Amino acid sequence: MLKILIAGDEIIKNEIIKEYVNKSLSTVDESLEIITLEWTVRGYQKKKLQDEGEIIEEFSGDPEKLIEHMNEVDILIVHTAPVTSKVMDASNRLKVIACLRGGPVNVNVKAATRRKIPVIYTPGRNARAVAEFTFGLILSLTRNIVRAHERLRRGIWSEYHEMSGPELFEKTIGIIGFGHIGRLVASIARGFGMKILVYDPYVEKSTISALGYKLVELDTLLKESDIITIHARLTRETEKMIGEREFSLMKKTAYIINTSRGRIIDQRALYKALKNRQIAGAALDVFEIEPLPPDDPLLSLENIVLTPHIAGSSTEVADRAAKMISEDLKRILTGGRPKYCINPEVLDL
Repeated sequence: MLKILIAGDEIIKNEIIKEYVNKSLSTVDESLEIITLEWTVRGYQKKKLQDEGEIIEEFSGDPEKLIEHMNEVDILIVHTAPVTSKVMDASNRLKVIACLRGGPVNVNVKAATRRKIPVIYTPGRNARAVAEFTFGLILSLTRNIVRAHERLRRGIWSEYHEMSGPELFEKTIGIIGFGHIGRLVASIARGFGMKILVYDPYVEKSTISALGYKLVELDTLLKESDIITIHARLTRETEKMIGEREFSLMKKTAYIINTSRGRIIDQRALYKALKNRQIAGAALDVFEIEPLPPDDPLLSLENIVLTPHIAGSSTEVADRAAKMISEDLKRILTGGRPKYCINPEVLDL
């Protein structure tokens, strides 16, 4: 008998996960014991925890609640619940940790690796959602859709010329980070007839050239782009990579979009650049502090569009993530190799 603990939440519900797990694993083991634990995502952006010398972050809830239910669990499936070393040690049968996220930042992967437990995850689960949302922000910002909407709600009928903004056709878009999301953004941009520049030090020039795009240094991208969009992971190298110096390189007519992580942009420098009209505008779905404080100065600006970290939240994401995880669990349990394992070295032990 396989004992599976699922900690779903408001974003990826237990019933969705359970349905896909049952569908995939019932042919592997007919006597599945599936326990579901109601979790919440509330407050997850703020959480950080030290565990065996590692930091796990962007989690919600208390690991003790998981520990209470871990006895003899074979498979642990979480979304935002924190998986610490103590959680792992609470079951003497734990075979797999499954995290329904693009990056398992709420799992102590190194602790799992030391215990020879594979950690599977769902890279790209919301890539299309974020890419499409990015263009929603671009159009809302450049064509003043949000501003016009807000004015109309206040009873102000804007004159035709007042809300004029640039078309995207033949404009240059600079994409920072050329992973799954960056590539989808480039594909959509091509449909608008845009010229595409890419900055990503981890991608070969030949890969980008083969797609018809141009790989450039960051400074070149900042100087030449009409629209700059960030799709990089937050690391020591990328934290505050866009600051006062970088804004000074941009065109005065340039727009910057961030649907990645808030701390990649120096928010104070962005406020200054927008306030002084050093750049034309910005659209942010992510912030240095989340939720965004109600007195944040960015809220006082007109040349900005702000959304509350929702770019990756489409109606398809939950099903896609649950399906990816369930299929990889079946691969592992039938002696195969999972597609998405962040510590694949443990598979050969």
